[in-house]
Amino acid sequence: MSTSGKRSKQRKASSSETVVMHAARSRSGGKIRRQGSGKRAAKNAKLYKQGYHRGYDEGVRQGESSFGLVFEGVSIVIPTYNQREYVLQCVSSIEKHTPAPFEIIVVDNASKDGTAEAMLRKGGMVRVAALDKNRGFAGGVNHGLMMARGRHIVVLNNDILVTPGWLENMMTCLDSHPEMGVVGPVTNYIGGDQQIEVPYREVEDMWSFAARHNRPDATKHRETERLVGFCWLFSRELLERVGYLDEGYAVGNFEDDDWIIRAKLAGYRLGVAGDAFIHHYGSVSMKALGEQDYEVVNKDNEQFYTQKWGDPHALVADTSRLSLYAEVSTSQQENKNKTTQGKSDSPDLRQRISTKGSSDVTHKLRRSTDFYPEGCYISDIKGDVYRLMRGQRRKLNIPVPRGISPVLVAKPDLLGASEGEPLISAGEVQGWPLERSHVHAQPVQSNRDALEEGMIVAATNERDIWYQISGSKRRRFATPYAAERWGVQSGHIVHVSANQLRTIEEGWPIIAPPQLLNEDL
Repeated sequence: MSTSGKRSKQRKASSSETVVMHAARSRSGGKIRRQGSGKRAAKNAKLYKQGYHRGYDEGVRQGESSFGLVFEGVSIVIPTYNQREYVLQCVSSIEKHTPAPFEIIVVDNASKDGTAEAMLRKGGMVRVAALDKNRGFAGGVNHGLMMARGRHIVVLNNDILVTPGWLENMMTCLDSHPEMGVVGPVTNYIGGDQQIEVPYREVEDMWSFAARHNRPDATKHRETERLVGFCWLFSRELLERVGYLDEGYAVGNFEDDDWIIRAKLAGYRLGVAGDAFIHHYGSVSMKALGEQDYEVVNKDNEQFYTQKWGDPHALVADTSRLSLYAEVSTSQQENKNKTTQGKSDSPDLRQRISTKGSSDVTHKLRRSTDFYPEGCYISDIKGDVYRLMRGQRRKLNIPVPRGISPVLVAKPDLLGASEGEPLISAGEVQGWPLERSHVHAQPVQSNRDALEEGMIVAATNERDIWYQISGSKRRRFATPYAAERWGVQSGHIVHVSANQLRTIEEGWPIIAPPQLLNEDL
């Protein structure tokens, strides 16, 4: 969100959402001293208002100058709803057992038990976002991610007690390989392979166990295929590549699996720091729903997950195969260039030298926009519209033509594409999706040259599997839901022969962008 947008929101006294930066509070109390009467009181009131506005404007100025700055520490994001005592214990354990520079961001989803007020009273390095309504786990996390300033970020459940060495050991695991993207700890209560057997029954006995268990031991670090979202550690760079959680998942469950799939599509590895144990009370917010409501929420979210991804594991495997193929092709081309150029100190050679080592990994990693269709139109919360063209975002400096419906994306997604030249005339703007009537009225039977850039196609024998022709490659829509989110309908499809489609090289799949319900993102 732009600084001008933040300023306009701050100046609305009627704003229903309150974000308090650090838990500072006045010592002056709730009552205002009497300033006298008559002209003297009016003069004092006027001076007070002038001073107030000067102070406010100076605060805005300082906020604008520091907005977007990153500090070399960790932002710990904790979404919470009606679990005041748990989150207070969680924050206290962080303060006691986290020596590294950190900030704590508690996002309160409109709790009714005084959680926000309790966190404000706590003070310290706690920043509080008190939302006007319950936005669920995904919405709460996203709001905290938007506020986060750390070089690294931890997403943490509110019913967690962290222990000595937890963050240091997780950070060592994260730094173990350039492609390691997200790291999680082990615990006493969770699904998947992060749960371990523990000898204690009472929390009081947990601390001595944790102290023994958390002795640094890199041999306990391992890769995994899934990390549950009760505790994640990742870098700001990963957030910028992967983006926010999908808020289409109600309350909680499956949004963490969704985000992890996107991290894997981007080329990141997942790690478990087996020498980092934290205590988890276990799904206290979800259990508060009651068994019947929990089952309904879980079933609906599972259906949405399946609708969005189909077979996500096959999708990740296919993307990894394409990445390996692209890596081999690039290596062969570099070897060819070396043979051609010899030992000359050309710009290309200097570039190869400057990108040796771990930084080479960044060239293999992908961004969310790499999985968006070519030529689509996207917009940000301000209403600015862009067209994605060859990896660039090109802003429309003209009114959006009729028939084009831009898809709202978050700032990290938008900034993931490099900025291109703006589109300033209607002649530069094409429709999206490409209408079949503008291409071919009949099935295409000729060679691949007849397939135009941007065309949506399907094989005559597999009419339910849709592709976009992009950069002379065929890019498959991961699911019908993905196509629907980008506005593609059956009327846009041009049918081609299966043989013709197979002659075209395969490109990155096209996935659905996450739903965003928070206007600030």
